[in-house]
Amino acid sequence: MPHTSAQAAVCPDATDLAGGICLHAVVFVVAFVIVCSRRPDAVLNAQFYAEDGAVWYSDAYRLGLHSLMMPQSGYLHILTRLVALFALLFPFSWAPLILNLSAITVQVLPVNVFLSSRFAAIAFPLRLLACFLYLALPNTFEIDANVTNVQWHLALLACLLLLARPARSRGWKVFDAAVLVLTSFSSPMGILLVPVAAVLWWKRRNTWSAATLALLSPGAVVQVLTVLLHWQSRQTPHSNLAGETILNGGANGANVVRFAAIMGRQVFLSSLLGVNTQNWLLRLDDLHTLEAIAAAIGFAFLLYGLCSGPIELKLFILFALAVLTLGLVSPLAGPPDHPQWYWLCTPGCGNRYYFLPMLAFLASLLWVASRAATASALRSLRGFAIVLLLLLPIGIYRDWHYPPYVNFDFHEYAERFERVPSGTKVIIPTNPDWLMELPKH
Repeated sequence: MPHTSAQAAVCPDATDLAGGICLHAVVFVVAFVIVCSRRPDAVLNAQFYAEDGAVWYSDAYRLGLHSLMMPQSGYLHILTRLVALFALLFPFSWAPLILNLSAITVQVLPVNVFLSSRFAAIAFPLRLLACFLYLALPNTFEIDANVTNVQWHLALLACLLLLARPARSRGWKVFDAAVLVLTSFSSPMGILLVPVAAVLWWKRRNTWSAATLALLSPGAVVQVLTVLLHWQSRQTPHSNLAGETILNGGANGANVVRFAAIMGRQVFLSSLLGVNTQNWLLRLDDLHTLEAIAAAIGFAFLLYGLCSGPIELKLFILFALAVLTLGLVSPLAGPPDHPQWYWLCTPGCGNRYYFLPMLAFLASLLWVASRAATASALRSLRGFAIVLLLLLPIGIYRDWHYPPYVNFDFHEYAERFERVPSGTKVIIPTNPDWLMELPKH
């Protein structure tokens, strides 16, 4: 969650008072355990997911370093390909676990950043609550503990580093630089962070803010060129367990009714009530009215944050909405037998596109709920925000445990792969209903 620079006083940060690195290590471990508790099989029975095996690891195994600059889905994915190359250092049977542990590490790092002294302008208990809500966020199954969708957590991490108090120590500067450069070369979201960095440099007028803009810009330029050259090849073919070639992508099918369903139900309601409650809501006869009301309320809080919030909150909301807009313009949510917005209205489908807008919505609610209000209208708005936040335990409870992946007994395939002679092609089933083809060296 972005910090509030308008806070009246800056209190000493709890992480610094308690010993810095040691407390950050404890925070990391606790957050890591929370992530793993939502889907323990990510560590206890690690398996490849989607592009994790079929693209990232397969390309790394076949092509080595040459795979680094290969576009996928129309853009570069440097971080995921680096992780896959790193996994080659371990036995093949360990590869899914190495990928999952790397993904969880990136997923947890925003917690460490937000609890650091660089966000000390926000009261520590409020930051602690925000971090728990981030880790417990409903409707995030798709981006949980897998490298294929790690770019969403990486983009959040990069955005937080931009919004934070500028780095002063050498360690923070190195960390910021690594994250910003990786983000710019790993996702089009790095392009959208450039205007965020530019506004903050214009606002703060310090050397480090200028440096962050300079760090993001080369990768953003490369991504723009890559997107322009490869966006038309964005549809991603893969083989399913029946041996059929499946294409993701197709016509958008955008309309107002689907937009209300996406925003009202998939973003705003699901951020509070979860995807499992959303499945129950589909039984309602007058669902369209509920979606429209939820969309109106959600946009009202985002608009209030944009009009009255601190600059960091405004930029976070704008960044989240820009990412969502980019996703809605050209989504890859499902096969082309239905329009893509049809799939985006389906509970649990494409929820990676909703991750940042859900966080922006919750950040707006937390900011409104924590404000000191004197006027009666502001007190009413604050009370309404608190009521909405009190719905969150429903979504957290109902969505806490994500269903485990289908067990394809990866270790048996890994043992078979180790035994076959060089040149043999081994076909391994992976989640969700994909096939990974790997020729033995």
